[in-house]
Amino acid sequence: MNILRIMSIAITASLFVAGCGSYTRTERDIYTITNTDTVITERAQNQPGDRDNGIIYPSTRSITMARSVHQRDIIVDRHYPAFIRMGLFEGIGLIGSPINGAKSTYTGLFGMFYDLDQLLFNRKQDTSQSSLFSGCIYRAGIAEWKLNWFDNDPGWSWGVTTAEFIRPDADNSHALIGAGVLTINKRFYFRSLIPYLTIRPSLSLSALPSQYINASVSAEVGSIGGVNVRAYLGYAFGANVIRSPVQFVSFPYFGIGASVLDFLNREEELDVEWKYHEHSAWEIGFLEFVLVGSSAELSVFAPEKVGSKIPVMKGGTARVGFASIALPVLDNRLSLGTSLINIVALGAYEYGLGVFPLRLAYHWNPFRTTLVVEPFIEYNFAPSSFAHLGVRCAIPVGNQMSVQLVAGWANGSTGAGIAIPGLPELGTRIDNNTALNTSPNFSTFYVGIGASFLDRLFGRGDLRYGKGYPHE
Repeated sequence: MNILRIMSIAITASLFVAGCGSYTRTERDIYTITNTDTVITERAQNQPGDRDNGIIYPSTRSITMARSVHQRDIIVDRHYPAFIRMGLFEGIGLIGSPINGAKSTYTGLFGMFYDLDQLLFNRKQDTSQSSLFSGCIYRAGIAEWKLNWFDNDPGWSWGVTTAEFIRPDADNSHALIGAGVLTINKRFYFRSLIPYLTIRPSLSLSALPSQYINASVSAEVGSIGGVNVRAYLGYAFGANVIRSPVQFVSFPYFGIGASVLDFLNREEELDVEWKYHEHSAWEIGFLEFVLVGSSAELSVFAPEKVGSKIPVMKGGTARVGFASIALPVLDNRLSLGTSLINIVALGAYEYGLGVFPLRLAYHWNPFRTTLVVEPFIEYNFAPSSFAHLGVRCAIPVGNQMSVQLVAGWANGSTGAGIAIPGLPELGTRIDNNTALNTSPNFSTFYVGIGASFLDRLFGRGDLRYGKGYPHE
């Protein structure tokens, strides 16, 4: 299955869980406040002139007492998290999972480092080379809630994974696909502070489209800024019942996985109001895109146009599922970030695709405003290998949206032979006057404008460091 199709299914499935799952538990306190007030007024009015002290003289003093009662009804809503875990996407690279010596999927670490020629242009890979990671697991729309088993023994949870795709090797008949996969989990915490360190035995059951059982034990570090890293040891067995003939498969595996926009709450945190929860990241977002003008020869949007017909906007950049985690230096303004997918397409032949890149940035709020100025340096390992430097200005226009102004430079290798299907190979000419690049390497400057969606920008006062919250 094409990885782009898998990603589209994963994102759609995760949004489905987001709409159906319960994020927040609301407690409402309703009570009446009664204010009672008593006012005593005392007045003395002396009559003018002389008085005969031999006669009892009537007093001019008067006393008035007024009592009032005021009542008002008060309604207070308190919002708490309702979930143990809520995640967008998790990718796992499998080791030792091939069945009967089948070929590797060549998806690499985290199951996401796909070969770019095969990903974009359907070119077959060199299967004569060995590969450490033989298979992959993708999960999207992950949700877990507290499970009150064994007299409320802590650490138990039950959950539903909207879509799960297990592929032990390159043989499509060995793939297992689950929709609405039920999971039972038990977590053992070895670190009670963020980032958590846990061991999690887990059992997953799927009924359709494939019927299978997946038992595993994972060692997990997270969640910090919604980013997690996990090591898995498991065994899966079952069959794809909608494919004929039905073929039963079973295989053990060792896996290394990572996830983004994947948040974990300890049971104690379910009783902590949202406003008191700790934040470890300067920014957490779902989607960011920027349209750019660059020094590239041809435009991504109209690669056949040359000369004066070349559009001003030659390309764009995009990030999906990203986070910038605050580091304990420079007043916590230095951050280390990553993203699930990072696309830098500055021209028809100047582009790069990165999965889980590393991004070092400095967050500055000038003039004590919500404006963010962020110089950054980013390195993308695979499928493309390139460095990305720049400055980004983010102007929030809502709680979950901002406008982006970016200027930068990207330098590296695309990792593929051609840029767009249908265009000639690199090193050829598209007319008598225009020559294309002679290699997949590129070095391009750009300036662009864009926006981000479902993107939360935090201020220095929002970070958890040194706040002294009640549950710390």
